Amino acid sequence: MDIVFSIHYANNYWIILLPAIMAAADVITGFIQAQVNGTKNSSVMRKGLYRKCGELGTIVLVWVTCVAIELSIKYVAAVSTYVCIMEALSILENLKAMGVPIPDFITKKAHEIDSQINHGE
Repeated sequence: MDIVFSIHYANNYWIILLPAIMAAADVITGFIQAQVNGTKNSSVMRKGLYRKCGELGTIVLVWVTCVAIELSIKYVAAVSTYVCIMEALSILENLKAMGVPIPDFITKKAHEIDSQINHGE
């Protein structure tokens, strides 16, 4: 969890903007990957879009809660960072499924970070 709390955003608007950009990149790479592999499925894409709206809504909800009870913005930044890491992993998976060569050390490091956040390893 230390990695999540150690991230500092340049400005507070990046806390919502960066995950939104990452989510859009994931949707785009997911759509292209589905086109390349002939696996387009509108219900899968729709569920993914709902999930992304939920992720961004969670960031906003945490932000409002932190403001309301005067908690540090670092909690919102931590949730935002977690969402960005999840989106980055998904983008890497989409690129790999498209046939884009992704060096193993990048994939390995990304999964290590995810494991540290999710499992405290």
